[in-house]
Amino acid sequence: MTRWNIEAIFFIGVSGQMRAVSLIPGVLNIITGASGTGKSTLIKAIDYCLGSSKCELPAHVRRRSVAVGVKWVSGDAEMIVGRIIPPVGQSTSTRMFTAAGRGLSLPDSVERFDGATTLDAAKAFIERAFGIGDLAREPDADGRNGRATVRHVTPYMFVTKEVIYSESTLLHGLEKADKARDIVAAMPYFLRATDEAGAIEERRLRQLHRALESEEARERSRSAATTVLKQRAMSLLEEARRLEIVATTAIPFEEMSEATLLEVLKTVSTIELQASAYPSEGELGTLNRRRREVLSELGMLRRRSQATRNALREATGFQGVVNRQREKLALAEHLHLDRIARVCPVCDAPSDRGREIAAALQETLTKVQAESVAIERVKPRLVEHERDLEEQIDRLNGELRHIDDQIQSWLEQSKQTRRLADLGQLRAHLLGRISYFLEASVDEPRQSTRDLAVLRTEIAELEARVDRETKEIKVRRAEAKISQFASEAFGALPTVAPCVGSELNFSSRKPEIAVIEADSGAVLRLPDVGSDQNYLAIHIALSFALQRYFETVSAPVPGLLVLDQISRPYFPQSGEDVDEAEIAGREEDEEVQAMRKHINFLFVETARRTDLQVLLIEHAYFADDPRYVAATRERWTRVSGRALIPLDWPTREDD
Repeated sequence: MTRWNIEAIFFIGVSGQMRAVSLIPGVLNIITGASGTGKSTLIKAIDYCLGSSKCELPAHVRRRSVAVGVKWVSGDAEMIVGRIIPPVGQSTSTRMFTAAGRGLSLPDSVERFDGATTLDAAKAFIERAFGIGDLAREPDADGRNGRATVRHVTPYMFVTKEVIYSESTLLHGLEKADKARDIVAAMPYFLRATDEAGAIEERRLRQLHRALESEEARERSRSAATTVLKQRAMSLLEEARRLEIVATTAIPFEEMSEATLLEVLKTVSTIELQASAYPSEGELGTLNRRRREVLSELGMLRRRSQATRNALREATGFQGVVNRQREKLALAEHLHLDRIARVCPVCDAPSDRGREIAAALQETLTKVQAESVAIERVKPRLVEHERDLEEQIDRLNGELRHIDDQIQSWLEQSKQTRRLADLGQLRAHLLGRISYFLEASVDEPRQSTRDLAVLRTEIAELEARVDRETKEIKVRRAEAKISQFASEAFGALPTVAPCVGSELNFSSRKPEIAVIEADSGAVLRLPDVGSDQNYLAIHIALSFALQRYFETVSAPVPGLLVLDQISRPYFPQSGEDVDEAEIAGREEDEEVQAMRKHINFLFVETARRTDLQVLLIEHAYFADDPRYVAATRERWTRVSGRALIPLDWPTREDD
């Protein structure tokens, strides 16, 4: 045996009690029992001992147990992983225990656990044992290490009751958005399409590309518009100029840098106020006159533009008429008008009538050709003229908007001037605003710029190391293999239309699985299948296909597959408690026959695989199937009163 299987799952009670569920490696193990006896708790116990962030063990277990452990085996190697169970009301515990060796015995108390450690250290210990990772655990800037961990193997091990016949969730954990991204990102590593170093570099490359896009967007934003700080400074200086606190500068304010504007404002803030005149009315008059001139020019240009467009339409229409006339007269070119004889073609009497008609035709044809040439010469000039007019109109519109802004600013300033008592008060108020602005701008964050050349160089270096093409080929090859394995398994499982005889196609990108219909070849997505029986078959086929592929490529995934209640689609009306008496007393209807096919598939497929251990958690018990009876490790019924954690165990004092 080279893949890790589970030999025992055990719980330690508050008073030293111990409960161990023993399993046999490499075969199908079955746990049956009534609802509420703790069957599904086994999955949560395994997950908790694999370093889950929260303890999801039920309250009944947490009140009566203080620790849980799992004993893993791989050939002669053994590993025991234990973890303290927190009381009800506490989300988790970071106290763990890890031990590896040979001939390890199960501890019967917390004190007898070996290898006390922390949660992170325990996960690192398990990863080394499983063979996950080939790099040190060094988190990057965002606190994530970007590497495959033991938490990324659970989707391939657990087929829970929430997933087993779901139409939306393909693998355990993908229903949680915060976990799905890391699971999908780590999948190529477990498919052996890349190693951990390549996966981390590829993740770093994606981060750098996002950073470059963000920085380039900021750079475009900075080049397209001034900063808010610069706009405020320009507005204050414009008001100071109108109040004649500062003179007009040789360089316009809008052309100054942010630092220069702040320096000018500092100089203005030190000016001592002197009596001066109110803002000049002449500026507003000049602006209004210029506005009227611009509007007049705009009106004239628009009329010219309209006239030019009309001329273009007329030229286009006239060109069509000329072309049609030239086509009609083109026949005359074949009459050889220059060869017309001076005699009548009927009586051979001397006559110049034919030559006169030919000359007239020739003259008409020459005029039509000249008109066509004239149109072709004039039309481009009209188009160019119209373009020039549109450019002038755009320029004048921009100037008009600028003038309107100046008028609005002047009016706002005049309104403020009237509201204050006198010009001195207005100037003092402005200088106070400038001083306050300068004080506030000291703490205002500046837009830092990142050296994009360095960023692009780092991206280029990473792209040279990351062989995406090879990885993509390996991923597609892995997907093809898994699809082949899943289709083979799918054909052996009971299904209904449209899945009968269909093939499965697996994609790791989302991930998702498609059903290729047998007759039509139509591609159906999971929600299109439309039957719990089909969903069940798809999930079981995919789970075994993944485990078969992991075995083929020696992936660092334990050879464990836990299936939770595959009988649900077949016995929905009988409640969750379906025992052997009910099954034996029923006719062999389609549901019972389909369930037996699933059971037979589990036995056959598990036997075909090397070091694959399957744990089936079920309500139903097939007493008439010797294989099922022999594979049943625990049977907890209401009649027997047996359960995972006995009800007579004492409860915790801290509860």
